[in-house]
Amino acid sequence: MARVRRGWPALLLGLLCLTATPAAADPDLVTPAALDDAIQKGVDYLLEKQRTDGTWGGGSKELGHTALATFALLHAGVREDQIGKPAKALRRAFAYLDKHGPGRAKKRDEDPGTYTTSLLLLLLRERARPIDRPRMQRLADLLVRTQAANGQWWYYGWPGRTGKSGPKTGDNSNTQFACLALAAGVAEGLEVPRTTLEKARTWWRETIKRDGGWGYASGGGSASATTGSMTAAAVSCLGALNALLDGKAIPVSETPDPKSTPSPNPTKAPAVLVGLDWLREHFSVTRNEGPTQGAAKQRQRKAGRGWLHYYLWALERAFVLTEVERIGEHDWYREGAGQLLKSQAKDGSWRQERPLYATSFALLFLTRAADPPRAFTNPRPKPSDEPAPGPVVTGPDAPEVPDAPQPGKVEDPAEPEAVTGTLEDWLDEALPPGELARRCRTRDATILRALVSFLQDPKPEIRQRAFEALTELLPAERVFRVDRHPLARGRLRGWLYKNERFLHLVDGRFVVR
Repeated sequence: MARVRRGWPALLLGLLCLTATPAAADPDLVTPAALDDAIQKGVDYLLEKQRTDGTWGGGSKELGHTALATFALLHAGVREDQIGKPAKALRRAFAYLDKHGPGRAKKRDEDPGTYTTSLLLLLLRERARPIDRPRMQRLADLLVRTQAANGQWWYYGWPGRTGKSGPKTGDNSNTQFACLALAAGVAEGLEVPRTTLEKARTWWRETIKRDGGWGYASGGGSASATTGSMTAAAVSCLGALNALLDGKAIPVSETPDPKSTPSPNPTKAPAVLVGLDWLREHFSVTRNEGPTQGAAKQRQRKAGRGWLHYYLWALERAFVLTEVERIGEHDWYREGAGQLLKSQAKDGSWRQERPLYATSFALLFLTRAADPPRAFTNPRPKPSDEPAPGPVVTGPDAPEVPDAPQPGKVEDPAEPEAVTGTLEDWLDEALPPGELARRCRTRDATILRALVSFLQDPKPEIRQRAFEALTELLPAERVFRVDRHPLARGRLRGWLYKNERFLHLVDGRFVVR
């Protein structure tokens, strides 16, 4: 594996300058319709594998399997309030999860492990129900209590299993799930100690390898070779933690100084930039870069196995959280999506590893499941009469962050004043073309979710008017198929929930700013 020998100021230059060459992707393959069809087939596969009690898998991993599959379904656009088989399956899954697992009120703490606890927190956040916030806080508290002494997380961490003080070390796979779950919790206004996040960030920063990447590091002390999945995990976690703690995914403190002396040691360079540079040099969407010692390992890597889809999901989170649309000469999403479209099985699954895992991770990649950095630098206010605190709400030195932008702020002062009436009244009127959208622009961005709800109205004329207004108010890629496909509507609703407070009117459309 190639060593990184360039100085760290050159790393940023390499990442910024090597973006001119077009990515090798089939333009006829990766289309909105093809992506939607692949997502639908993946959803159908997961629904087919669900058991009658609402679960997936079985045995000791049943809770984790169910949380992962349900998380993928939500991101794919399935919602509980829809009509049909997918919505019924989702309700069965949540009926099971509401009765099992950690964080439930008046229930003794269970020992489900870091993966399951983290997935449940991410899942409930995506579900977006205020009633689930207390359970989300308890799940966050469990992760805080089970952090290892060195800043990692291990499979299990409860006192009694690993000692009174919890584990001493962990592994980077569990650690990434815990970090991203806690970051998502803080973005929702949950309380997480600043020291917990700082310890995790210190671990990632101090354990970068000489080749510029990260390995699994089982136990935190044993040597492990660099892999693509763990390097992407490190970049995604550092991006989220930096945004929370410093206000930027790549903080000013990590921006290279052009006058500084280049260092040949990547451990002295900004960790996020070094990790991105490693991913650029080893970029692949057909295999998870890693050790190939032994005939079995070589056959596995040649076949594109070795947790390929887990790696692709890690890539998606790393690049979204650091706002990288192209890595070197590669359009990472287009190439990754093209690979997934080509490798999807006839039954809708992906099978290079266990189909449940592969299909769930593939759906999460295709739907770009990571939060943008804005979600971390402008946390959602807590439901309280008091002003929302900073992004990390405990600790004496929590930094101040800029106020969140007001949803739907009108950029053009010449925009007409607000008109009277409700959206329901406007939809009932036979307004001239464009008038409904004009009236909606006088309101804030919350009106968009209301418009989406009218896409399921019993009256076809109401549905058509709502769709026409949405096409005038949002970018075209956000409203593709929302008039006739429940998954597309669900994905739009999820996107609006996450981005509503960052939407501004620009040239007559609500866009994320």
